[in-house]
Amino acid sequence: MAAKYLLYKGDFEKHAESLDSEVPVELELMDQADKLWKRAKMLLLRKPTKESDAIGLLGPFGEPSDEGKYYVKVLEIFEEEE
Repeated sequence: MAAKYLLYKGDFEKHAESLDSEVPVELELMDQADKLWKRAKMLLLRKPTKESDAIGLLGPFGEPSDEGKYYVKVLEIFEEEE
């Protein structure tokens, strides 16, 4: 499954304990459609749900991995501060 969003692998790993819990985390994600990084509140999931989207992880040198292995349910995307 193609990933709708990308997350930094290091950020994802810092919050791995919240996988499949109802505890939301705030991380930066990139929507593959517009290629912009945004801060968002989300749930991290191992399996897809009705309202979740597939993600891919980016390593320290921008190498993609684990595409479609994890999912996020985006609860809120924060507006950019200027």
